[in-house]
Amino acid sequence: MNRDWTLIETLLPQDTNQAGSIFGGVLMSLMDKAAAITAWRYTRCDVVTAGAEEIAFIRPVRVGEVVKVEARVVCTGRTSIDMAVTVEAEDVFTGESREAARGYFTMVALDKEGNPAEVPHWTPGTDDGRRQCEAALKRRARRRERE
Repeated sequence: MNRDWTLIETLLPQDTNQAGSIFGGVLMSLMDKAAAITAWRYTRCDVVTAGAEEIAFIRPVRVGEVVKVEARVVCTGRTSIDMAVTVEAEDVFTGESREAARGYFTMVALDKEGNPAEVPHWTPGTDDGRRQCEAALKRRARRRERE
């Protein structure tokens, strides 16, 4: 069962702000798309985005750079999948690649009637994976407190 996905994209002038860098919303859209593809592949069913948290824009992405968006499952609930998503931007002429953004997305699986569906349980295989799952559970608890 696949638990990660990489999306490669190049961005064009219509995706930029007046300073010549890519709009944050464009990057968030790519992050959401990578999270959705990963969740589809993991659950083998429809998913919707339930939330996005702790999105950080680390450096500007310039028009013409190649953007690599990676999403991976870090934890699951009964019907939800917590995803870590990172964005790297590469200058194709120099080969330099740097992290541009990161964040967390929560996806909810849906059955054929559009109701929440159970997802396969995911067990972290490393200490780092366990830490990431624990952090996801803490984010989930904070969300529930806010609601």
